[in-house]
Order: sequence, then structure tokens, then C-alpha cells
Amino acid sequence: PGLRTGTSTPADLAELIALQTRAGRLWRVGGVKFFMDGTVEGGTAWLEHADCHGQGTDAFWPDPEAYRAVVRALDAAGFGTATHAIGDAAVRRVLATVATLGPGARGRHRVEHIETVPDDQLPRFAELGVAASMQPPHTAYTRADHSDAWSRRLGPERAGRAWRIRELREAGAYVALGSDWPIAHHDARQVLALAREPRGAASRGGGLSALMALEGVTSHAAGEADVAGRIAPGHRADLTAFAADPLTTPAGELPGTPIALTVVGGSVRHRAV
Repeated sequence: PGLRTGTSTPADLAELIALQTRAGRLWRVGGVKFFMDGTVEGGTAWLEHADCHGQGTDAFWPDPEAYRAVVRALDAAGFGTATHAIGDAAVRRVLATVATLGPGARGRHRVEHIETVPDDQLPRFAELGVAASMQPPHTAYTRADHSDAWSRRLGPERAGRAWRIRELREAGAYVALGSDWPIAHHDARQVLALAREPRGAASRGGGLSALMALEGVTSHAAGEADVAGRIAPGHRADLTAFAADPLTTPAGELPGTPIALTVVGGSVRHRAV
């Protein structure tokens, strides 16, 4: 479930909170998604300074207290949030909001995408216990020479701090890796490969180690308090076995690695012949 603007009513919020109890045998509702901004290419990412077309200075939640109020209500009820924040101003607003919640909010909230973020915000993720949810396949839409639309819009300074996955990990953040399907391919093997060798504008910042990338799609994606993302007693038996070791296989070979076994909820759903 998602909230996009500050026009939602108390009844809307109550409905979203009630939805948090819904679950099936293989699924459960796990939080509420917000949209703080749009996209860089569309001129709707919320930036601290306008893009080259004079756009990007508006938030989807223009009233900061309206956003804080609903995040605070969800956190008080024990539920998490995931906020789409691509621009530097959007990321700053989300982190500032979580900072008002207190230590009990650790591990409960996520920022989605984080395509450009200034230096002073990198350590804030670890300090506040906010997960940095990022999608390495998005980097393939940009170019290392900054000739693409994303880079031109932002200018060289902000394009130079594109998808700072490695720096966020080194700053101690939980970096949850995904695909943002259907915007980019859902295959975790491609996510792993591009996390280790980012493309385009992100290639200058360096990728993750093989272990960091694997953690990104497993334990870091699950979060601090979940019983998924690890092979351990008491955790859910959800796992995928590759036919090659993802820690030693070259990044470029990962997308073609066969899948030997898939287990969902303790049941084998796929086994290679």
C-alpha cells in the first residue's frame, strides 16, 4: 500500500494500518510506501538545487508536518515505511523525519532508490538505522561520460555522486538490493552482477565486494528484525541455490549462472534435473 501526497485523510491512514495484519501462506503486508518525489529524467525528483531545466524543486509532500505525522503514526503502531526518494532533498527530508521518531524506530524504515545523496547524509543511514534500498540495474540507464539525460539534468557534481552503494555500505548502512521490477529486470543474478560492477554514471564510485552484494540481496534486504534473509535455525526456509559460488564467480558470469534449487517456505519449488 502507498501514500503519495499530503491529501490523505485519517480514514485512509486507518485503512492502511488495518491492512498490516493481512497475510497468506506465502505473503504478508509489510509496511506502507510513500512517494516523496518522482524521477530525475522527468524533472520531478526533489533536488536541493534545480536541475538544468529549472525543475526539481518541489516535493510530492510539500507539507513536512503532514508527512511526519503519518510516518509517526505508523511507527507508533509498530509498522515500517518505505519512501521513494531519488533526489538529494527528498532523501534529506526522509532521514530528518525518522530522526524525530527516537531509537525505537531502528530497522523499521527504508529509503527507496537514493540516486544522488550528498556527503553529509551518508552516515545518517547507519546512525538512524534506516535501510538504503537501492537498485543496481538502474545504473545501466546512465553513461560514464555523463552524456545521458539523467546526468545532464543533474550536472557533473550531482551526477558524480550517483548511486553511492559502496560508500553507504562503508558508512555502516544496511543496503538492501533489489530490481524495482518491472522498471528493471527482476533477476537477482543481474542485481548481484551490477552491484559489483555498476554501470554508467555510477561506475566511478566503485561496486560492492562479492560478499557485500550477496548480503544486499539476502540479509540486508530482509532487514535487522526479520526471520528471512539467512540460513539459520528459526528462520524461514526461503532460499535459492546457484550452480556456482556467487562469492567467487566473476560478476560478468553471474547472470548466466544456472539455478540448482529453489525452496519457498520449506517446500522445494524447483530442482535442476
